[in-house]
Amino acid sequence: MALNRRPRQSPAADEREIEEFAERAELPKPDRQTPPPAATVIDWRSRNKEPKTTGLNFRYSKSQSALLQRAAADQDISQQKVLERIVWPLLEEKYGSGAE
Repeated sequence: MALNRRPRQSPAADEREIEEFAERAELPKPDRQTPPPAATVIDWRSRNKEPKTTGLNFRYSKSQSALLQRAAADQDISQQKVLERIVWPLLEEKYGSGAE
């Protein structure tokens, strides 16, 4: 019975492969795997704990209402919290903290 074997390489070629593999393993991971800075998350959450002094009516359609209700139920949080977790991080990312 014939086995399919890889042709034997010289020890120098094996060493080169090992070195190349080790170099690739030490390269930094792509940025897409890097989580967002924790400071951004802390900023909007800490400001969200400040006393609320103003309100805003937010109009939406019946289908948008159903979508918001489904999102809140899926995450087991209030509709207000769903909107806060979406709106504030995006606004702060684009416009900064808004702190004076």
